[in-house]
Amino acid sequence: MSVDPINPSHMQTWVEAINQALQRYSEKDWNYSRIRVEVCLLADCHSPYLLEVDWLDLKGKQGLAAFKTLQGEITWGERHSHELGILEIISLRINRALLEVTSDAHWNGIRPVFRLAKHDDLSKQGRTHAFWYGVEEVAGEAFENR
Repeated sequence: MSVDPINPSHMQTWVEAINQALQRYSEKDWNYSRIRVEVCLLADCHSPYLLEVDWLDLKGKQGLAAFKTLQGEITWGERHSHELGILEIISLRINRALLEVTSDAHWNGIRPVFRLAKHDDLSKQGRTHAFWYGVEEVAGEAFENR
């Protein structure tokens, strides 16, 4: 797969691969609220911030350093979630799930990492589409008894 975040068809291909990986993350670890990634029209998104994918090339020193920073961000975010907005929490939970259920080889050495991006910045770049999320509440006996 090529990495072209501006091309909506490439975005959709990556979303499908990401969501397929996220399906392997257990419902219990999602706290019974399964998150999925979506592609939306930028014009239809009214949030000042959206999700963006940062593609880390793990074959180089810069990508490996960014990957190590990501791991620290996830750890920090889990401890300080009360200080974060919902979209920040969503991005951290997606990143954590992807780290736990996929390997570097799964992504051919180029890992997707979700970050927040300003709607205005994406618009200025000429983007027509952006990444967003959906949440599905999952029922189950474990959920009912927690």
